[in-house]
Amino acid sequence: MSNFDLPLITADARPDFTDARSCQDWLQALPLINVAPTHGRLLGELEELNCFEMPASERLKILELMLEPIRFVQNEHARKFANRTVPLAKPEREILSNIIALWTALGHGYLRCMQALTGVEHALLAGSGQLALVAQRALWCTMQKMGERYKCYQQPAPNEWELLHHIYAVAEERSIVDVQVDHPIHKDKRKATCMETYLQALLIDIANPNEQTSRQLAITARWLDRFAFKARVLPIQAPPNDKPDDKSMRPICVRLDGGTGPSRAEAALPPDTQTLRQIDVTELGRSLRKRLSALKEGEQPANLGLGDDVPVQFAENFLTLLHRLWCEDRAPRTPARKSASANALLATGMGAVHFFLSGLPFKQPGEAKELTKAQHEEIATFGRIATRQDDEYARLQGFKLESWRILDESIAGFRLQRDDGAGRFMHGQLVAICPADSKHFILSAVRWLAADGDFNPEIGVRAIPGIPQCIAVRSTGLNAMAEKYIPALMLPEVAALRSPASLMLPVGWFKPKRAIDVYLDRPQTMLLTGVLERGSDYERVSFTPV
Repeated sequence: MSNFDLPLITADARPDFTDARSCQDWLQALPLINVAPTHGRLLGELEELNCFEMPASERLKILELMLEPIRFVQNEHARKFANRTVPLAKPEREILSNIIALWTALGHGYLRCMQALTGVEHALLAGSGQLALVAQRALWCTMQKMGERYKCYQQPAPNEWELLHHIYAVAEERSIVDVQVDHPIHKDKRKATCMETYLQALLIDIANPNEQTSRQLAITARWLDRFAFKARVLPIQAPPNDKPDDKSMRPICVRLDGGTGPSRAEAALPPDTQTLRQIDVTELGRSLRKRLSALKEGEQPANLGLGDDVPVQFAENFLTLLHRLWCEDRAPRTPARKSASANALLATGMGAVHFFLSGLPFKQPGEAKELTKAQHEEIATFGRIATRQDDEYARLQGFKLESWRILDESIAGFRLQRDDGAGRFMHGQLVAICPADSKHFILSAVRWLAADGDFNPEIGVRAIPGIPQCIAVRSTGLNAMAEKYIPALMLPEVAALRSPASLMLPVGWFKPKRAIDVYLDRPQTMLLTGVLERGSDYERVSFTPV
């Protein structure tokens, strides 16, 4: 059960240090400020060390000395691809690969210790704190590796899930899942356990990381580091929540012999499955609800252990979302989406969306020319001008239509996978989608992101109600006549969806009671009255005519 796929011990392995004292000297001479070369040196030494024969106790001392320098360079190196658009550029992919390689090498070191400590000759140490420490560290390294993938919206590989489950299964078999050890980051201030670390990895996966921004992911991980111990991994016979008689509640389950993450059970669970476990979130849910109540009564997030960098409204909204995902999820009454297989064209950004919706280059009001008969016919047939002499304009502006496949759709939006294109995407980005069987573009916003092992992007988009109209906007005031109009969009009221008429403006345009000039078929002045939603590159605002 405790055998792991580790690098072979070889006689020609030559690490620069072979004991804790020489490792300490080596680390003191390491220039941590030079992140990239230092990262390479740490990786090279760990790989040599993992092939070198030494006592498990000495190896553990070395790994504990290396843990903090490795964590520092990993965090600094990851800044070069974290919070980037998807898919990653080639240099960013190489950095990600190196970071994953270093977490893997560190994890192999702890697994080498774990394998030795669970051997026949170390049977007396089976329940010791030393075994619990190496098991917790091995789980933690695997979780860190998964976290790096979440940052660029990749899913953990099946072999990473298999390893995580295998380590926990060994810890469970040796009855050390609740043995407290020094925290890998907070050392003398807090303790950690194998179950707590395992739960952090499971719960962050349940929290839909593909729908979270980099900041939200970091906050989720930070909160779980403090509160995951309130959940429990239990045999399947245990009650899944504090409402065991609620038949519609689906427990979060995980298979210790599987290659996937946790999921909500869709049917009755067999009580005799040896490798099936469920997550009891009873205490976690109570803790989150207490914090939500305190926030509503005016308590500050910092006083509730949520951080002093988290605004009250964000803390309340995000905590509510996480509570729903972890503690309230229920089986849907009807399928939310239907399968589809169709091609679509996709445009990104306000300028490109305006261009492809109107079928014309953007020009200042008064400069527009009459459409020709052929252009009118093309707009009627294709929804845009197909044979135009404006290709040079599109090329100079960088406006392109990408080819995507619609994988499934619902009333609210689409799930799409790219066939051809080079654009990069972020949460809340404005896009326009034209399905192959439609003449019109559907204005949408990116809701979630994903990238496969080859970094091919997949996105989920939320349709924005209303058929958009192309408009031009500019500031008002003494200098308004000297300012130029810029592209924007107007959406009509959709009463059935309780969606008011709105303007789609570039980020930063909204100010309370700001007046702007809007040109549709004639100039008008509009007063901005409120923000309906904010995306990464747009603001949707309500307005009233002046």
